[in-house]
Amino acid sequence: MLETSDIVAIKQLEAFCHHAVDHNDQSLFADVFTEDARFDGRLCGGPLFEGLEAIKGFFALGRPPHPPSHHMTNCYVYEEDDRVRVKMKWICPDPGTGGVVTGDNIDWVVKTPEGWRIRERVASMRHPGGFSAQPAS
Repeated sequence: MLETSDIVAIKQLEAFCHHAVDHNDQSLFADVFTEDARFDGRLCGGPLFEGLEAIKGFFALGRPPHPPSHHMTNCYVYEEDDRVRVKMKWICPDPGTGGVVTGDNIDWVVKTPEGWRIRERVASMRHPGGFSAQPAS
């Protein structure tokens, strides 16, 4: 069973991850991901990367193709199938449209000697894609 201190540390990790992604380089990623982490962006039309170096290489592409900033909200920590999971929502500005892009991340986090780290992230798109502000007629 997770202790309150673990939940706080995991939520801090999740928030810090977005600061690391927006940092000028990928020097903070070792404080976020395990060496053997997986980043699965296929549900957003992106790639699957395995390993810290591959993930760093993806984010080293800069802005664009990545958004200028990443934000997270609604971070929920829970245990499932003997794993510690995190579900949270993300939002990024879309410089192409002036709007926003939103989605979900579902993470598997593990406690390492250096602290909690993301072992796997699966990102999915929420908006755009099927959203309409128009009422149904």
